[in-house]
Amino acid sequence: MSDPKFVVIGGGTGISVLLRGMKRFTDDITAIVTMADDGGSSGMLRRDYGMLPPGDVRNCLVALANAEPSLKNLLQYRFQEGNLKDQNMGNLIITALTDIYGGFAEGVKEAAEVLKITGRVLPVTEESIALIGHYTDGASIRGESAIPRYAYENDASITSIELAPRAPRANGDCIEEILSADLLVLGPGSLYTSLIPNLLVPEVARALNESPAPLVYVANMMEQHGETEGMGLIDHLDALKSHGLMRPVTCILANDSKTDPELLEKYARKEGVRPIYLTTEERNLLAARGVDVEEGAFMATGGELIRHDGLAVAQRLLSLCDRYREIHCKERRTAL
Repeated sequence: MSDPKFVVIGGGTGISVLLRGMKRFTDDITAIVTMADDGGSSGMLRRDYGMLPPGDVRNCLVALANAEPSLKNLLQYRFQEGNLKDQNMGNLIITALTDIYGGFAEGVKEAAEVLKITGRVLPVTEESIALIGHYTDGASIRGESAIPRYAYENDASITSIELAPRAPRANGDCIEEILSADLLVLGPGSLYTSLIPNLLVPEVARALNESPAPLVYVANMMEQHGETEGMGLIDHLDALKSHGLMRPVTCILANDSKTDPELLEKYARKEGVRPIYLTTEERNLLAARGVDVEEGAFMATGGELIRHDGLAVAQRLLSLCDRYREIHCKERRTAL
């Protein structure tokens, strides 16, 4: 069999960790990245230059880069003082390339060439979009960075997310990649502000729903402050469905390894969040829905933050891809 084609959909730092692991096993990787970010350096560039947000794209480019470490370090450099304080060098470079080559997608493509990346990094849309969050208290808040902040400051839960404009055009390359994938991967990442915004681009949701490729949901290992406190993985799947994912998820990848109790206590004290583990009831409900469950030690060890082990997740995804391709081949032989 040829090398499998992976398409990873998300945003934030979550998928960049996964991409670093995946590039060890295959050259055929496409990252489709949300364009809803409006915080930090990306937010400054959106306001000052009318740019699409480059931050999540930059992280994916660096994760897949095969350039010298000094060049990758340059793209991640953040200014500490002066007029450029808090601005990121990589974001500025992508802004310049966008201006030089006449479009955001073209600028990202040129940055990919400079970094000699494995695979492709694609913005999900080239239209300027904003997120609007709706809450249990009846409020509606605009802006990706403001959505979780309102939730935890007002003790409100997110009920739904929408885009403004409501139906932006998809980047056509994304649709082609989704429909030709061998394995579709959603996550890891913030459920409401990194994953769901991609589903709200109608052509992307349609392509995901029509694709014959298996769809794997890489679950977060921790609840997220202001987004998913108190939610189990069944709730995650229900939220994805209510925002346009009409096809069933083929498989959930869930962490079952434990970590330092002191680190968990730090998260609980600082953010009020807990680890996400599948319960026996959830396993039974997932089985009833026909969803495969793959649990494993997917947590990176050491460090001050809880993060996925990109290599461990990538190895399991590769194994799943082989398994599903074998099942598909058997089904075709049986049909013949």
